[in-house]
Amino acid sequence: MEENYKVSNFIEEFLITKEIEEGCSQSTIKAYRYDLLKFISLVGDVNINSPLMRQKIRIYLKKLKDKNYTKRAIARKIASLRSLFKFLTLNEFISKDPMSIIKTPKIKLEENLPKFLDIQDIKKIFNDLKDKYKFNSKKSQRYYLIVRLLYSTMARVSELCNIKIRDIDFNEGYIKLRGKGNKERIVPVDQKTIEIIKENLYNRITYSDDDFLLTNTRDQKLNPRVVQNDIKTIKEVCGFSNSKIITPHIFRHTGATHLRRSGMDISELQDILGHSNPNTTRIYAKNDISKLKISYSLLHPLNNSKDL
Repeated sequence: MEENYKVSNFIEEFLITKEIEEGCSQSTIKAYRYDLLKFISLVGDVNINSPLMRQKIRIYLKKLKDKNYTKRAIARKIASLRSLFKFLTLNEFISKDPMSIIKTPKIKLEENLPKFLDIQDIKKIFNDLKDKYKFNSKKSQRYYLIVRLLYSTMARVSELCNIKIRDIDFNEGYIKLRGKGNKERIVPVDQKTIEIIKENLYNRITYSDDDFLLTNTRDQKLNPRVVQNDIKTIKEVCGFSNSKIITPHIFRHTGATHLRRSGMDISELQDILGHSNPNTTRIYAKNDISKLKISYSLLHPLNNSKDL
């Protein structure tokens, strides 16, 4: 193999492999591309067989830290590089993996717990969205439906945008979602949300079962960026502070945390969220100290025996 091949020479082939062979979603592919181009922009387009590759990687990570990237963000950048160099090693483009001794930063439990809204925040958003003085535009109905769906189905934003009308079982109250790796799952949804979907469709001039549920004012499919901007607008109009984190993904964490606090079993929650690894779902158990406290009070001998 020629010795002057650089990182950029393999990005597209790597991304094709992730998409076709591993079934990664477009949002994941986009994230990989962004991370790898960020590496090139900060330390240059390094020769893949350079003996200084490991040093370059460490310089890159130091620059990210100096730019105040969070541990979680740096961990994602490391994961992207780890995946690329694993690909290069498996395909024998390089003989030694420079990521083999690069460690991922340890994230404390409190840093890793998903952020979520409390029930009063959710009530405020729903009430404000129905306030004609605050939200009075052609988009208002769409805003309400988006928030309702994000909170009720706990769908990822890409899954939300891909819901087609035929994916909705209006009689049984289910919606089919397509998640990571094109895996399909069916999630329950409350009857009020089903009625709101029906009302939304009733106000559309025409549609077929194969049309997307969420569309813009020109009846075109919404993309994740538009949904993110919609949520940003909702946050601003509702008057939440800048420090309050309100994004499409926050509603996923919020729905999951509220279900867990209401007593939903972790395995059931895993099915709804579409997590392939149960450990990913267990983080919501750690978000729920109140449930642990109740169980502890009911079950621990010190709480149930006068003799101890």
